[in-house]
Amino acid sequence: MQFPIRLALLLRPTVKIGILLAVGFSVLAFVSTPFLLPEITDHYGISLGAASLIGVFQLGGFVVTSWGAGRWLQPRGWVFVTSLGAAAAANLASAALPAFAVLVALRLLSGLALGLLAWYGWVQAFGDTRRMDDVAVTGPMVGLIAAPLISVLLTAGGARLVFGALAVVSLVPLAFGYRSAVDHLPRTATRNRAVPAARILLICLGLFTLGGSSVFVFAVVLGTANTSMSVTVIAVGFSLNALVAIPAVRWKAPRKFPSPPMAAAAACVILIATSAHSWLFFGALVAWGFFFWLAIPGVFEVLASRSRYPEERAGDAQAVMAAGRAGGPLLGGLLIDGLGTTALGVVGAGLVLISAIGVFTVRNVAPPLPTPDKTQPTLGSQT
Repeated sequence: MQFPIRLALLLRPTVKIGILLAVGFSVLAFVSTPFLLPEITDHYGISLGAASLIGVFQLGGFVVTSWGAGRWLQPRGWVFVTSLGAAAAANLASAALPAFAVLVALRLLSGLALGLLAWYGWVQAFGDTRRMDDVAVTGPMVGLIAAPLISVLLTAGGARLVFGALAVVSLVPLAFGYRSAVDHLPRTATRNRAVPAARILLICLGLFTLGGSSVFVFAVVLGTANTSMSVTVIAVGFSLNALVAIPAVRWKAPRKFPSPPMAAAAACVILIATSAHSWLFFGALVAWGFFFWLAIPGVFEVLASRSRYPEERAGDAQAVMAAGRAGGPLLGGLLIDGLGTTALGVVGAGLVLISAIGVFTVRNVAPPLPTPDKTQPTLGSQT
């Protein structure tokens, strides 16, 4: 964790360093899952579909707390400290590799803690472009070192060492500033429903992350099995995936046409799942990071312009994307065990391509909507 600490100090972020490190820890925890799946499969003697439950439940916990925290909690320091403590406890207990059902429950606890940390971090950035940039770029920056680090730990001590290291690293943010800059979150009595165009776009975002995550979480398994690449080389691919995501996140040009990069992401998905050539697999793994982050902000822009209350749809978008990521590992595991990697690639890429077509259609058929006058009554309105 020294690299992100020094980098954060160098860039003088507007969000407290401890909070950025906690967001970075969340990335590290999620990146570890693809590398842990083969180890879990071998240790417990179970199928990939069953092993994928550690990712499904961890992401499911993330969905629950990242969605519910803003409705029931205020960003207080005790939430931050408790979340890190729960993450440390869950990972320390996971290092014992207990009965598989217990391990799944522990990953759920880890996901609940990670969701709270992500919410706490994004609350600091709400409504401020500079702060949002600081939080958003933390993921790709930590991703640069996350995969090689996990690979080294796996080689040295297997899953036990990875979980143990995550337990230790989870406590590092407590040594830095983490007091929330937001004193109070306003509560609204009612929420406005999305108009049909916005609903279709939200479904497309869910399908996009469902199809992508169904393949991406098994990238280590697919790379080692289909191309005979080493885990270390695949870890380098993950790092480059994060590296190329940085310019995509920072892209300054207007993103009026998100469907082409979404379609390109679909091509990456099927190549990752089916390619027997190491250079094709590696290139698709790296390119996926660029096309994903080039597409998503563009879809958000389309969603905002087709919504009367875009601030509410932004939260909905994060929720459906998280739900797609949670379902992806289970879908991918079932397809690999049942129909094989070719079917996985076709289904995963197909879902991503359908989402690209849906976004293209809505963008060209549904005109942008004016935002309502928030000072006037909006009873009975739909957004």
